[in-house]
Amino acid sequence: MLSVPSRSNVPEYKKLKKETDEFVGRINGKFATVNWTPIWYYYRQMDFDDLIDLYMISDIAMITPVRDGMNLVAKEFVATRVDSDGVLILSEMAGASKELFEAITVNPFDLDSMANSILKAIKMPIDEQVRRNQTMQKRLSRYTVKYWANAFFKTLKNKSIEKKDPSTIKIKNGLIKIIQDEFSKAKKRLLLFDYDGTLVDFHHKPEAATPSAEVLNLLKTLAEKNNTRLVIVSGRDKQFLDKWFSKLNITLFAEHGHFHKKINKKWIEKIQKDTNWKQNFLPIFQDFTDRTPGTFTEEKSNCIVWHYRKTDPELANDRVVELKTVINSLISENLIMMDGDKAIEITNVNINKGSAVNSILNEDEYDFVLCAGDDISDENMFVNLPEKAFSIKVGRKATRAKYFLESPNEMINLLKKIS
Repeated sequence: MLSVPSRSNVPEYKKLKKETDEFVGRINGKFATVNWTPIWYYYRQMDFDDLIDLYMISDIAMITPVRDGMNLVAKEFVATRVDSDGVLILSEMAGASKELFEAITVNPFDLDSMANSILKAIKMPIDEQVRRNQTMQKRLSRYTVKYWANAFFKTLKNKSIEKKDPSTIKIKNGLIKIIQDEFSKAKKRLLLFDYDGTLVDFHHKPEAATPSAEVLNLLKTLAEKNNTRLVIVSGRDKQFLDKWFSKLNITLFAEHGHFHKKINKKWIEKIQKDTNWKQNFLPIFQDFTDRTPGTFTEEKSNCIVWHYRKTDPELANDRVVELKTVINSLISENLIMMDGDKAIEITNVNINKGSAVNSILNEDEYDFVLCAGDDISDENMFVNLPEKAFSIKVGRKATRAKYFLESPNEMINLLKKIS
């Protein structure tokens, strides 16, 4: 046991050292033999080279602070395991526990849990030790100080897209009349819609958020108008979009544009991407799901989504902050985290709704463009629209859209008036 002297003049620290000395003395006095000492107790500063030697000869590292910003010792132990064996037991109060998920995490105030963690570590098979340590070693070697700095500036840059334009206007009767007139006189029209939160209200079960007969009939009417192209650009998977919209004259984009389907055509994958990154994040998402009642993890072809709509709001707020911190510390430059409506999503940075909109706009020229969406993923559509387009945010959130409506119900009412 290594205890590095710290604040030795503080009364509470003196008391803690005295108690520790007495415990070690009693245990060694009771269980020691001529050839064996249960606890080797070091109370001193130690050279880093000597510390590495201790790391390397240890079978288990038990690091249990009651509060710690990061804890480099835990990472140093993992880094020194040249054969990838050994077990790390780490306090859930240490910041490093948010990155070293393969460690056995414990609550340092729960003595039974501490004892059970030691037993689990002793009994852990070598192949499991190797699997856990190799995963952590790979993560630590990848996420360097340089990476962390780049990730910080990337996050800072992405925040600019969320800036709300104070000139965003609520759509009322006068503006509705202008939209109606522009729609009527246009020679070629383009309608671009997100799905969830735009055409339908959210539901705590995503599979239950289906379009009503009224919405389907309205979309059918709009899609069949002469010189009108209707496009749905959604985060939904292609199976869901196929089920509800494949029989309508609608161009579909699934998973934020990863898949594309023109009318009466087959689905086309935009570009085949390496999705091995998902294996790094799925255990993290599942861990948060296990620890947060009412949440679930959804895996799609090119993204992972953590849904927390059914969770207690106060608990959800805490977990969201925690999960975002973890993701930002691990996410690579080819990925992006999106903060949706009661959902956190990770996907490929090159696949977004803005790219989908650009592909449509490059196919033809339109003198009337209306685009509506409700969350951060739709901002990529808004910033890629022509200057004269009607961009509409559904809901009161920060946006680059020119206009906003309060709800999907208001959106449907607007579409009724222009249909």
